[in-house]
Amino acid sequence: MGKTGRINNKYTVEFKIKVVEDYLSGKSGGLDQLVKKYELKSNAQIRSWIKKYNEDPSSLGIDMRGKKATGRPKVIRLDDMSLEEQNHYLRMENDILKKLNALLRDYEER
Repeated sequence: MGKTGRINNKYTVEFKIKVVEDYLSGKSGGLDQLVKKYELKSNAQIRSWIKKYNEDPSSLGIDMRGKKATGRPKVIRLDDMSLEEQNHYLRMENDILKKLNALLRDYEER
């Protein structure tokens, strides 16, 4: 359950880079000092930015929240496909059903 009345701040890429480079320079002390200096919520935020910065500095501008969730399977609408795509999809579906039918037949024979 989330906290009520909590405000999520959105920081610019430039700000994140400034904080990370400040940390990497070692002049501002540790993470806790940077949290106070830049009025951030926690040092976990800075650690996350440092990790992204080390992998690819341009990734600091990408919001990855929810990107790994798969959600519901995509609904296939044949009406939105070309005839060639429909044909390919229906052949694939038919092959899957044939394999399933063969597996069920083998299972029942045992």
